[in-house]
Amino acid sequence: MLDLSSPLASVAATLADSALAAPSFPWNLQVFEKTTWERLMNFLRIALPLFAAALLLLELGWEKLGGRGHLRARRGVAVLLSALAFGSYFDFGNPNTRYDEYVHRHEFFHYYLGSKYFEELGYKRIYECTAAAEMELGRGAAVRSREMRDLRVNLIKKNSEPDVQAHIEECRQIFAQNPQRWNDFKQDVDWFYRFSAGSYWDNMQKDHGYNPPPVWTMAGKLFSSLGSADLDFFKALAGIDILLHIGIVALLWWAFGWRVGAVATIWWGCNYPANFYWTGGAFMRQDWFFFLTAAVCLARKRWFELAGAALVWAALLRVFPMLLFAGVGMIIAVRFVMKLRSGTPLLQAMHSDHRRFLGGCIVALGTLVPLSMVTTTGPKAYQEFFQHTLGTHNHTPLTNHMGLKTLMVHDWEGRMRFTRDDNLDDPFSIWKAGRTERAESQKHLRHAIVLGLGLWMLWALRRERLLWIGMGMSLPLAMSLVELTCYYFSMFIVGAVMAKARREYGAIVLLFSGASQLIGSNIHNRFYFIDDKFAALSWLFLAQCVMMLIVFSRPFSVSRLKNWWGGLPDVLPQRRRARPAPPAEPVSAESP
Repeated sequence: MLDLSSPLASVAATLADSALAAPSFPWNLQVFEKTTWERLMNFLRIALPLFAAALLLLELGWEKLGGRGHLRARRGVAVLLSALAFGSYFDFGNPNTRYDEYVHRHEFFHYYLGSKYFEELGYKRIYECTAAAEMELGRGAAVRSREMRDLRVNLIKKNSEPDVQAHIEECRQIFAQNPQRWNDFKQDVDWFYRFSAGSYWDNMQKDHGYNPPPVWTMAGKLFSSLGSADLDFFKALAGIDILLHIGIVALLWWAFGWRVGAVATIWWGCNYPANFYWTGGAFMRQDWFFFLTAAVCLARKRWFELAGAALVWAALLRVFPMLLFAGVGMIIAVRFVMKLRSGTPLLQAMHSDHRRFLGGCIVALGTLVPLSMVTTTGPKAYQEFFQHTLGTHNHTPLTNHMGLKTLMVHDWEGRMRFTRDDNLDDPFSIWKAGRTERAESQKHLRHAIVLGLGLWMLWALRRERLLWIGMGMSLPLAMSLVELTCYYFSMFIVGAVMAKARREYGAIVLLFSGASQLIGSNIHNRFYFIDDKFAALSWLFLAQCVMMLIVFSRPFSVSRLKNWWGGLPDVLPQRRRARPAPPAEPVSAESP
């Protein structure tokens, strides 16, 4: 069992309890009622970034007019707004709007059981083995009467079907090799059932399973194996993410200062796609986010070995962060090629900072991958991960997907409003099939758009030296190459820190954050179904990517291209010459 008296566990559990605030607080007042409080929070998350953007622009204008001083007051305002944004993410601990006891049961069911019993469950048997455990616990009739998702084919099936029954029986045979593990698994499953009985439990069996890479499983197993399913234990595990969020904010303020730290914190606390609903109160869902932010911050502080290691770690936890290597790779490759062209010897062409960064990447990769094999099921774990998560699961359209692909496949006739059929085993099967067909027919156009964005990125980064800028500039490719569930768009925090290079861009980022909340909170029911909402949000984030490219790249011209390739300074825009004043008329002697 996890020693809940240990300092780290105590802090984590306390933070989780704090997220629901003290029971003695008068949460029964009308203002804290769920609907009223959610409206207040929606208003705050819209108004706060807009207000911060206005303050940032006013500050810029005031400084251009020669204004100085009041630094302490400005810093105090930044701290206040950041605290409000951070608190708004958690609804300021209002228990009427969050999960009971702060534990996200749905998330814990998948991530706790999936990591603790990974050797038996793998990536495909969590629902089948749960059904087998329930049948031995005396709920066989209820199990046979419901449905589950068959993760082998990613379809919802009736549990009474022969192939489903065969898979359920197979689970008993797998666990039969270790009766104690089977008893522990049944005990844990029974806890989840008792805390989730009803439609919530039934729907839990129709999700998309356990999907993290083996490196996450390695860490998840370490923590999940410390105790059995228990509310206090889960509170301590849920507190880990709160610690990671605090660490993220601390890193941002340390590396980029109070102004940019405030911009990034407000953006995160108020953006809609990555709000608390999806992964709040869960088990270690923000570790990739922490390491991604750490990579940018460490690169800013010139700790390049640790920056490279942190970015690799983030990629091994959720795969898609590897796309943030794109901008970094462009900076490294361009400088390397230009040095070779200037006659620098091969072994000296790479900058020492770049060697340090790549060295950190290699060390992290060479350490984490073998270690994850030893602690899970060896190379088999990676084989199953690529087959299931990147093969089957990644090609299944989801209602909360976002990205270039999402906005392209969304059309009027194929909307969920017209294609959902509750008479089918999977009500969204027609919707999914239509999106898959449109994605296939549009792939050449999508590839052309990705190529165009990549070339634009290369143009913007051709003279760049700062690796952390390269990470932020990778966002257009990240959202264009892969289709991600909405909560992973918290990665756009690495775009917010680019306000350090262009302060006015901070106001743009904040405006987009407020706009995302305005769209997502669905005020006045603008969207009939969820697919409309996330298609609109995909357009918004693509617009933010384009705006980033506009702000951080100079207009293309052949002369600029030639100068860069020739190693010459960039062409500066010619200033319009003032017209010469007309010659003065000669003054006669008679003039007065």
